Amino acid sequence: MHTYQVKKVKEKEVPWHQINALDIKCYPWYQSGLKQATYVKMVIHQNCIKIQAYCEDIHSYSRETTLNGDVYLDSCFEFFVTPENHVGGAYFNVEVNCCGVLHMSYKDGLGKTVYISEAQAKGIRITPSIKTPTKDERTDDTSWEIGLEIPIDILEDMCGKRIEQTCWYGNFYRCGGKTDDQYATWNPIVWEKPNFHLPKQFGKLQIV
Repeated sequence: MHTYQVKKVKEKEVPWHQINALDIKCYPWYQSGLKQATYVKMVIHQNCIKIQAYCEDIHSYSRETTLNGDVYLDSCFEFFVTPENHVGGAYFNVEVNCCGVLHMSYKDGLGKTVYISEAQAKGIRITPSIKTPTKDERTDDTSWEIGLEIPIDILEDMCGKRIEQTCWYGNFYRCGGKTDDQYATWNPIVWEKPNFHLPKQFGKLQIV
């Protein structure tokens, strides 16, 4: 199991240059194509989860423009988290395509899924480096970046309980697009076919 230390930042601004990055570099279902790099930094700041993701991509592609749509078919960054000190069970599913379109839900572990509402989604800040959706793969860039800020209050509203900030479990993923669909993970996954929804195979997010 991989471990990443999530720093609780007390400064007014996040000193991103001082934050360690993790690599999304496991390819459990690799067959062929480029293994393009993905680097992620995560902190807790002002009671928000704040994430910076950098994704190499010479085939960036994004058609989805609707909240909770099929962003996983586009060039996509994903973050799944169980914000509790145990692995497995309920978790949040956060997916953002390279243009910043969000798909987010809470899966309670008992078969119920709660999707983020439009009102809640307005409280989440997403800063994409690519602003315009494309019908075809872009040929004029080599990477894209996503800045993501999720207030923990919104997570508590969706799951209906208080979230302690000590130790969580989660995973980070890269997928989507028309060419070299990646299916890359941070914490290794053992499964016969592409599947990110495996909370028992999350890594540890130690909050310090």
